[in-house]
Amino acid sequence: MENFSEKIQSLRNEYSDLDLTSEDLNQDPITQFTKWLDEAIETQIYEPNAMVLATVDENAPRSRYVLFKNIVNNNLIFHTHYESPKAVEIFANPNVSGIFYWAEIHRQVRFQGIARKADSQISDEYFKTRPRGGQLSALASAQSNIISSREDVTNKIDELEKEYEGKEIPRPDFWGGFAIEVNYWEFWQGRRNRTHDRFCYKPEENSWKIERMSP
Repeated sequence: MENFSEKIQSLRNEYSDLDLTSEDLNQDPITQFTKWLDEAIETQIYEPNAMVLATVDENAPRSRYVLFKNIVNNNLIFHTHYESPKAVEIFANPNVSGIFYWAEIHRQVRFQGIARKADSQISDEYFKTRPRGGQLSALASAQSNIISSREDVTNKIDELEKEYEGKEIPRPDFWGGFAIEVNYWEFWQGRRNRTHDRFCYKPEENSWKIERMSP
């Protein structure tokens, strides 16, 4: 059997010859982000809105994937259980960072910012768009808590389905959105021979300063 270390070290994927120049970038990072995300959607990348979200728990970082769902007032919106570990960590320390990675088009977007509980109207409006099964699971799941089996959740969903049969399912107070006000952006375009193009946006007075970074 091949040595696992050698197997990992031998992994090689070459990137494209696509360029990313300062002239290609919009002065507004939100506009640049939505342009790239739209191109990822058009490329039919699986879950292009999946983003890694990193939070801090007593100075120890923790990361997981969440689904980005909207931009409101230039803030990135995602939704979760307000009693989940990620939410508890955000309430204690609102500094977060995140990454979108679209391997098929050799692009990455990294950001840092401050996360706050989203306005209840944003959470209510999104909850109404969720499939009924997703609404029921939000009510049934005490996210990240230890359970004995999947049936702990599915049985609760069955109970709730009977309770709300023929009725609108209300958004529970313990579930809703977070809004991330981004204060740092980084756009990365993969290139051959690791000569990647990489730019960061930093706030400067009432605008953004764009700088090229070494790959």
